[in-house]
Amino acid sequence: MNQQQKANEYVQLTKPGYFLKTSNFIIPLLLTIGSFLFIYGIYIGLMATETDVQQGENYRIVYIHVPAAWVCMLLYLMLTISSALYLIYKHPLTVIISESISKTGALFTFITLVTGSLWGFPTWGTFWVWDARLTSVFILLLLYVGHIAIIINKNTNEKSHKIGAILAIVGFINIPIIKYSVDWWTTLHQGASVTQFKTSIDPTILYPMLIVFISFLVYSLYIVSCNIKRDILHRKATLLKIKYKNII
Repeated sequence: MNQQQKANEYVQLTKPGYFLKTSNFIIPLLLTIGSFLFIYGIYIGLMATETDVQQGENYRIVYIHVPAAWVCMLLYLMLTISSALYLIYKHPLTVIISESISKTGALFTFITLVTGSLWGFPTWGTFWVWDARLTSVFILLLLYVGHIAIIINKNTNEKSHKIGAILAIVGFINIPIIKYSVDWWTTLHQGASVTQFKTSIDPTILYPMLIVFISFLVYSLYIVSCNIKRDILHRKATLLKIKYKNII
């Protein structure tokens, strides 16, 4: 196979028609896998792990809170990449992907803030403090919401998509701030329990947490795939409507 044939195959993968053909199989599969992993991970976390000596049963909220926090940051990385690809190639599919990622990321960031507050009240005695970690995550939510507001308003055009992409890329500076805020500043939030080289979390706690994390990733792919399919079908319907009006 020569280079030209390979290039044609890659182009074929980015065509909406190819995605519509494969999505009928991929979307139900993602939903099934994500649901199974989530139920399995939560079952282990709630039923098969011991009660924490210091926090009692309150600590079990970490099985939602921590995976959601990991996912919302990872999705922002994906949003930054898709925004950069849009600025380079102007491919319409990157716009749909960016919008889907942004909505999903906002959802998981909101879940992170809510579950963190519910965990913080019995631990710290308050639902919210403006420390570095909580504030930077709240800023992440504002970045997601701001990006969504820019790219889905009624007057959305190429300029709006460009502004949204630039906002997403510039906002990426907040991700390392979230990651290292507990190391750079004194905060109520505990330090990092999982790093690149080691973890201080007991394996019996880490295992279900990772399963839920993977389920959230699969669910994110499911939402993005559904949104891409919806937008492609909507655009096709719009084009057919315009064509029909012209014929009449």
